[in-house]
Amino acid sequence: MMQAGIFTGYFPYSLKETAQKIRALDFNTVQLDLHFKDVDLSAGQITKEKARTVRDTFRDHNLPVCCVSGYTNIIHPDIGERDRRVGYLKEIIRHARDFGSPYVISETGTYNSESDWVHHPKNKTEEGFEECRKVISDLAQTAYDHGAVFLLETYVNNVVGSVEET
Repeated sequence: MMQAGIFTGYFPYSLKETAQKIRALDFNTVQLDLHFKDVDLSAGQITKEKARTVRDTFRDHNLPVCCVSGYTNIIHPDIGERDRRVGYLKEIIRHARDFGSPYVISETGTYNSESDWVHHPKNKTEEGFEECRKVISDLAQTAYDHGAVFLLETYVNNVVGSVEET
């Protein structure tokens, strides 16, 4: 049977209602976004118990988690903001298996300080790529240390915008 999944972020409901609505649409797996009206999974709030509750709710609706979304700008030009974002992404990675999948996905982001989606000239420089590569390496090591896998999605205006740029 072909697997058909959907990103849970398209469903702005409680955890249980999100699972019910997705199951009613006949999807059979989810890419897990960590935003639900009734569960706080913001930075510093993820626990093993909360993660397992999320996992079990989707499993109870026959919706395994294929990967956990950690989309953020991992090379934000403001170092404090970058550290905050990467720190939260590492928190997600540390709990990935509790959420039901070893896979956590993000993008590289952009050096544009005003938008995570707008090109910046530094994105396509060796310096920009090397700085980004170091962040990716750190995230990959965190994933390895916690039995997870960090996945990188390309986006046209980001540092890594295509397969050829990886």
